[in-house]
Amino acid sequence: MPILPSNKKDNSLQSLEARARTTFAAARIESIKLVEEVDAHINSAQTTLARIKELHEANCPDWSARLQSNEENIYALCAAYSPLFDDVVHQRIQSVDTMKAIAHASEVEMRKSRRRLMENAKARLDGARERHKV
Repeated sequence: MPILPSNKKDNSLQSLEARARTTFAAARIESIKLVEEVDAHINSAQTTLARIKELHEANCPDWSARLQSNEENIYALCAAYSPLFDDVVHQRIQSVDTMKAIAHASEVEMRKSRRRLMENAKARLDGARERHKV
């Protein structure tokens, strides 16, 4: 008995539907696996973060104690070397004052020198004018 063309279309349509169902079923299975894997990774990350937080909280008091100890050591050193710092400060103040005096003296000398140069230049110009007039 010959198969009519319409039956062929029905068979191909049925096979297409079967393939689509199979493909969708495989996609569902893959998506379920993916969701499970993502959940596992999220749980693992949360566990790791919780462990890191616990370690951090456990070490914080230790850090605080270390900082306190270091601060006490720094204050002890400053107290021990305080006279040295005071001497250095006085020496620094004295050297700054000396440099200010030198700068001021040099400024006065520069003004005097500039005045002499201007007077000499004026005298030369006046002399050149006199010679030019004659």
